[in-house]
Parts: sequence; structure tokens; C-alpha cells
Amino acid sequence: MKLDTRLSIPPQVMSRLVGDETVLLDLASGHYFGVDGVGKLIWESVSDGKTLAETVDAIVDEFDVEKSQAEADVSAFASQLVERGLLVE
Repeated sequence: MKLDTRLSIPPQVMSRLVGDETVLLDLASGHYFGVDGVGKLIWESVSDGKTLAETVDAIVDEFDVEKSQAEADVSAFASQLVERGLLVE
């Protein structure tokens, strides 16, 4: 997935903060997922309309990680969420 991509949340997906975890619910399928840590930061960045590159920068600023590793992790996580229908390009 390209880092200049700006993903969005489809209307059938809801999210709520529960403690330190963000719970994602796909109303169409009834499946829910919990994300925390870096996953939570990625979700928040997408919710704020940031590109994946901007998300990578936020992760590098927040966590002790190399930019190349953050790029690979963000791309992989975002791809998984798109495959599950929780995000759309």
C-alpha cells in the first residue's frame, strides 16, 4: 500500500474507546476487533484524515522505531484492515 494513501472508514464501521483499547465493530458482518498501542494510533490517524505517511511520522515520534520499520508495519496493518472491510481506499 502506498504511503500517500488516505484511507477512510466506511459507514458500517463504528469505533469506540474502551479503556486503553479501541474497539472496531463492522455492523454489516457483526464482527468486532480490538486494537491498542500502535494499531490504536494508526486508527486514530486514519480517523483524523491523515495519510499513511503522516501516520508513519506520528509513530516514529511516539515510539522508539526506525522509519523503515514503521512504514512496513503501517502498510501491513492498513492492508489487513482494508481486506477485512474496516477501511477503504
